[in-house]
Amino acid sequence: MPLCPYRSLLPLLLILVVASPIAGQQAPESSSPAKLDPNSATSASAHADRPKIGVALEGGGALGLAHIGVLQWFEDHHIPIDYIAGTSMGGLVGGLYASGKSPEQLRELVEQQNWDIIIGGRTQYQDLSFRRKEDLRAYPNSLVVGLKDGLTLPGGLNAGQEISLLIDHETLPYSRLSSFDQLPIPFRCVATDLVSGKEVVFQDGSLAKAMRATMSIPGLFSPIRDGEKVYVDGGLVGNLPTDVVRRMGADIVIAVHLETAPAKPEDIQSLFSVFGRSVDVVIRENEIRGLSGADLIVNVNLRDFTSMDYPKAKTIIDKGESATEEKMRILIPYSLNDADWERYLHARDARKQFLVPVPRFVHVEGTSPEGQKQLERSLKSLVDKPIDPQSLEKILNRITGIGRYDSSGYQMGEENGQTGLIVTVHEKNYAPPTLQFGFEMDGSESNNVNFTLASRLTFMDIAGFRSEWRTDVLFGNTYGVASELYRPFTASSKWFFAPHANAGDTAFYVYRKGDPVADYRVARANIGGDLGYGFGRFAEVRAGYEVGYLDARFRLGTPQFSSVEGRTEDFKFHFLVDHTDDSVFPRRGFGAETTFRWFESSPGATGPFPTMQLNVRYFQPITQPASLFVTAEGGSTFGYQGTGIPQFFLGGPLRLSAYGTNELFGNQYYTFRIGYLHEVASLPPFLGKKVYAVGEYEFGKMYGFADQSKFPNDVAAGVIAQTVFGPFFIGGSVGDAGHQKWFFQLGRVF
Repeated sequence: MPLCPYRSLLPLLLILVVASPIAGQQAPESSSPAKLDPNSATSASAHADRPKIGVALEGGGALGLAHIGVLQWFEDHHIPIDYIAGTSMGGLVGGLYASGKSPEQLRELVEQQNWDIIIGGRTQYQDLSFRRKEDLRAYPNSLVVGLKDGLTLPGGLNAGQEISLLIDHETLPYSRLSSFDQLPIPFRCVATDLVSGKEVVFQDGSLAKAMRATMSIPGLFSPIRDGEKVYVDGGLVGNLPTDVVRRMGADIVIAVHLETAPAKPEDIQSLFSVFGRSVDVVIRENEIRGLSGADLIVNVNLRDFTSMDYPKAKTIIDKGESATEEKMRILIPYSLNDADWERYLHARDARKQFLVPVPRFVHVEGTSPEGQKQLERSLKSLVDKPIDPQSLEKILNRITGIGRYDSSGYQMGEENGQTGLIVTVHEKNYAPPTLQFGFEMDGSESNNVNFTLASRLTFMDIAGFRSEWRTDVLFGNTYGVASELYRPFTASSKWFFAPHANAGDTAFYVYRKGDPVADYRVARANIGGDLGYGFGRFAEVRAGYEVGYLDARFRLGTPQFSSVEGRTEDFKFHFLVDHTDDSVFPRRGFGAETTFRWFESSPGATGPFPTMQLNVRYFQPITQPASLFVTAEGGSTFGYQGTGIPQFFLGGPLRLSAYGTNELFGNQYYTFRIGYLHEVASLPPFLGKKVYAVGEYEFGKMYGFADQSKFPNDVAAGVIAQTVFGPFFIGGSVGDAGHQKWFFQLGRVF
């Protein structure tokens, strides 16, 4: 029995699945009465005297790709398929084949996909709005909940944006079907309605929505909602729909069964494995019923594979073809001669639809009137032009990247006698507001590990459409609260103003070669406002004014600089551009950030003074798993020395890693880093993304600090894992003048 990905996800969800009456329901619902179109390929066949053959394709995640190999063998040996039904991946493969895709085209389509992106579920970083990129840089993890109706988790780890767009693209010519019997091969797919607990057999309506519903793996993909119905993967009630194929009119029902390794007692130990196996048992029962309804069974041995083995698609497809070859003696009697096969193909191909009309309008559904107006304005350029799916999907991904929509999709439709493009956006049913969580752990020094818990609360449209109010709260090594109201001048304006306020208290340590030399406590409180301009998704510039209070007080050790206390006042200019492809582990692109401040007053300072910092980063892939990066950073007070306290600090992981935390300080500095990043492993989607090995060389200088070598530099290396809790980095560094250390961190890396 094939393992589905959701069988090891979200134990609480699995309890609900097992405890619910889903598996016990016997009366399936249909989207409409199960009658075949008299003009279907089956009815039109010139071979009414031969038995009608139906194929049932089992669900099983990546294992279901074996169905492509089975269908390839059928085509190569001229075995006609008159009806086809499937569940989950079987529904996806079956639906695409029924719509006219050849097995060769399906193989090519599967091998072209980036399954990490499809299964991972996050909108790609470069498609996020600038505000959402800020969120991900500050909280580089997956710990987000909604507060729309109380504390609510998303319906799945993956909203299904990428898989939905793939299905929309491939089924676009069939947007206006009235029945799935009008496809080149009559088709059905099975889903589970979580409201009624019953099986639902899709046979009309939106083909794309049906295919998306049948593979909505609980916990992995968010459910599909349609009015009062909530659809998830059909594997819970009918993972091998031979009965559906029989009701369609098949005389001979062929079941394609995906065989996996049997369970072993030693593998059923943990909470996840126990509940995963419990769901296996539930699904196994309905699979047995499905097998009993088959006249012939093609058994594909996939014991060496798992339901998440999408990178092994080619081998899995080949397994399906070789397994069918083993049944050749039984199957070959159903083969057609060349003439009859050509007539069968002609009847089937005559029903294929290829052309997509040029849209005369674009209509957006699923959002507020203001949101609809803004989105239709952004899509206006698509009117009266042939649809370019790649460009359209890029726009839709950017719409999802705004953060208020879970997913978006498209199909053709008619209004007032004209054909146009219907774009549907799915607003998050659990948000806004959203609550993000962060956890930072700094093991830069072996004798002092610092912890900080953080959260960000974001309200949308609180002061007009596109406005945001977000508040950060921190506990641990740093205590504090910071809040900002972001308000565009108009609903479509790139200009904005942003009043903000913050207050906090943090422990500040100075180390020397691993030994603590000073302990300070720094308290701040500020209030101010910015006027800014956004350059789309990639850049933003701000100018602002801030007034506040600073108290930097020495507590323990040997004082490194004087304690200060008093009023602060400064004018600020800030510019940030981010053209990288990831918030944590960029492999391509560049970024830059600069901040200029003019301090009118600062405690301990002898008068007004300026500061400026600049950080530039560049990343370049050199092979599929590897990339190089270069970063440069510097800061200066332009010769002003009477600043009261040092303005810049160096030392710690990836800021001269071999040096102690804040070991070097002063009023002017620079650092350079050049490094190599290599992907070494992938984490399961519910645990994170990639694991990288990293090595780098660093050098820099802090001017005005006497106790340092002529050329501070080091070599650092380690392993970085991108987990759901944030990037985890463990490594070590060896530098000049006897500097060396081991360290670990949970938090931002680059």
